[in-house]
Amino acid sequence: MRIEEQAIRDPELAARIAWWTNCFSPLSLAGEDIDPPDDLLSKIEERLDRQHAAGGGGSTTIRETEGRWVEIAPGARKKHLYYDDKSRSEAFLIDLDPGARLPEHGHEGTEDCLVISGDFSIGDLRLKAGDFHAAFTASRHAACRSESGCRLFIKAAA
Repeated sequence: MRIEEQAIRDPELAARIAWWTNCFSPLSLAGEDIDPPDDLLSKIEERLDRQHAAGGGGSTTIRETEGRWVEIAPGARKKHLYYDDKSRSEAFLIDLDPGARLPEHGHEGTEDCLVISGDFSIGDLRLKAGDFHAAFTASRHAACRSESGCRLFIKAAA
């Protein structure tokens, strides 16, 4: 199956494609092409090796004003925070406008969700700020929605 066809049926894949497109599309508009210095790749590899030897760099910080919000559905945006190679998991924020909905979807791995602000409903389950919900591997979510808008922190298998 072609990736484009798969993205039509998989909103999470579509969101990832949109995120990467948003990240790199400005580079194609940046101006004339220039050749990188001959030693650039070796410098990158050396830095990655040092980070790996130090335990992956130890930490990461994403400020409120940093990162990029990507629309994943009408009135719904996702902001990628990090990807952990070791656990093959990712952390991200989701913002839903009042009345926004997310379609029913499944989970390939456990997904942890903390409601930071607002209200969030998964089918008949209504969550509010401070509430936590875990969806386990192979489970399915009913359609999700927010009446007043919300922000969610999610850590999920990638």
